[in-house]
Amino acid sequence: MGEFSAAESSLLGRYFTNLDRPVFALRNLPEVVKGALFSRYSRTEKSLRRVLLDEFINQPDSGFDRLAGSPPADDDMVAV
Repeated sequence: MGEFSAAESSLLGRYFTNLDRPVFALRNLPEVVKGALFSRYSRTEKSLRRVLLDEFINQPDSGFDRLAGSPPADDDMVAV
């Protein structure tokens, strides 16, 4: 089994080009979320994908649903 359950993969698939390789790109995330995500990622041992899931998507108080809840008009990507 991979790092993520089927339910987690379903949630994360919208925001990453892949979930099982070391090189990937972010997509469909507002700049403010990307900034907060990388700020938090730089201070943890967790993977970037795990940080997004644990500290943003699964935390109702983070405001993630409000910021990234609806699909953007274009498919913005950032290579990592």
